[in-house]
Amino acid sequence: MLYIWHLSILLSALSLAIMLLLIVRRVLQERRGTTGADQRRLLLTALIAFTENRDREALKTALLAVPARVAVDAGFEFISLLRGEEHDELLSAFNECGLPALVSTQLEKDNAAERIHATEMLAALRSENAVASLLSALDRDGSREVRIAVAIALCDLGALPPLVITLRKIGVAGQRSRRLIELFRRFPPKRLGELEDYARLQGAVPFIRAAAIDALARNGGFRFGDFFARAAGDPSSEVAAAALRALGLTGHPNATAILTKAMEIGGWNVRADAANAAGRLGLSELAAPLAQLMDDEAWTVRYAAANALRSFGQKGEQVLREIATSEVSRRQRTASLILAEGPAA
Repeated sequence: MLYIWHLSILLSALSLAIMLLLIVRRVLQERRGTTGADQRRLLLTALIAFTENRDREALKTALLAVPARVAVDAGFEFISLLRGEEHDELLSAFNECGLPALVSTQLEKDNAAERIHATEMLAALRSENAVASLLSALDRDGSREVRIAVAIALCDLGALPPLVITLRKIGVAGQRSRRLIELFRRFPPKRLGELEDYARLQGAVPFIRAAAIDALARNGGFRFGDFFARAAGDPSSEVAAAALRALGLTGHPNATAILTKAMEIGGWNVRADAANAAGRLGLSELAAPLAQLMDDEAWTVRYAAANALRSFGQKGEQVLREIATSEVSRRQRTASLILAEGPAA
């Protein structure tokens, strides 16, 4: 009985000690947060003053008076708001204070999110050693997402290695990162040929080829139309669907025949993207094959076909109304649904 009593007292004392530790920890965190907020506010005030008086020494004093992390984060946020001469002068002040070197050390952090953030800051600061630090990270960082972020930063700095080398360093096996699409979309116009060459490789990863086609359609426009027309018949449904989306953006003299064929023999994603492309291009002569797709087994295809018909205006709506008043079926239900949504936006 005495043992239980002593054990109860010990547990109560331990609980009280833990509670006190948590209270102290919370107080310290709040003080640290308040201190950080005050430091950030003072630095932002100094940054705003710099845009008015161009007093670089005063700014450098303010930068060096706060912890490096506060200076880096607040400075990166503020510099993204500036353009022109103010932007360039602020970059010079940051470089003189050694902030890029501090950012480079964050590429060694265990947290992948912090390393990605560091690559974005290095690209914005544009220091002399930024490219070297980023190339080193591209070679040795263990995270694929970080390596993609590094590649994006290098692309922004105009220092990205050849595409084939970059992809080898990033890693292509099982590649499905959406950020790779962002990288391709940032390619400078003079390097779009690299994307076209990779998109043509039959043995390459379909996702990467499709991402390249997407970037070519958005940044290259009509000059890649013939390539898109050929790629629409690619054995990979992912690549073919990307090519059809591209044709929907750029158009092509043989678009009608290409889209008709895709609607007949392509996989469900190919048929859906062919229907979407027909609607985007306004090819009302494809109303008949689109009406056939209204009975497709895939809901995505049926909805894309109905939406395309609706985009044709009065002619398309007439086809939809005829289907909606026919016998109850999945095509009839799809037509009724799309008509209930109202006219195309």
